[in-house]
Amino acid sequence: MFEIINSPWEKTFVRLLRKATATVYLASPFIKSQTASLITQNIANGIDFRYINSFKLAYFHNGASDLDALSILMKDNCKQKNVPNLHAKLFIFDDAAIITSGNLTPGGLKNNLEYGILVQNSLVTKTKHDYLTIFNNPDHPKITSEIINKAQDILSAVPKEKRRKIGVADKSLFADIVNNTNTEELYDGGTASILSTASPWEKDVFNCLMKIKDDVFTLRQVYAFEKQLSLLHPNNQNIQAKIRQQLQYLSTLGLVEFIRPGKPGIYRKLWR
Repeated sequence: MFEIINSPWEKTFVRLLRKATATVYLASPFIKSQTASLITQNIANGIDFRYINSFKLAYFHNGASDLDALSILMKDNCKQKNVPNLHAKLFIFDDAAIITSGNLTPGGLKNNLEYGILVQNSLVTKTKHDYLTIFNNPDHPKITSEIINKAQDILSAVPKEKRRKIGVADKSLFADIVNNTNTEELYDGGTASILSTASPWEKDVFNCLMKIKDDVFTLRQVYAFEKQLSLLHPNNQNIQAKIRQQLQYLSTLGLVEFIRPGKPGIYRKLWR
């Protein structure tokens, strides 16, 4: 029922993809375009295909993940969810599952020293149940083409001096290495790139957030701007609901994170 998975394990991954006839459920914080193409080239048509990602704008800006990878999966009818605090790497193929340290990147499948196990049969039933519980949680937003395009618009607006610069030689060595610290989770492409693509409501709420000095803030602190926002939007009679909607949108975009799920009203900024 158990099998040790050593690096490189790409061939095992592809073999299980090709063998699956009903379900392929993937969970990995990071994904690169090469791996997304590898998946879609080896997965059966009409399969129940799902993917959980940690969608933070910083990860796409610093090269840990590729927005194009999500688009590639979406073209293959993959249902995708954003779970910001995801750290697990879990891959389910019908009645087999791999639990490993490797992300869905060339480094995770081939180059890095990764280690994991392949489990089968009855143990997969519990694993699949846990995966679907996370995936179906309404607190975890869907990753849509609209969100992907919006994120791409923001990254395209990043000034040249703030864009990630990696030499060719360095890129081959370090493209898949991510330092999982709070700093790496914070988008540093500049607030101007965010505001340049924002709708009036997005811009106004984001400007309010920038006036809050703390990195961790409460919903009550944002509500304190209700009068200011009502002056900017006199036709809106439910300012607080609109604030919550915009915070949810910023969370979906990977610029705001809910702190302590199940205890609403506490957030963390994911930019600097």
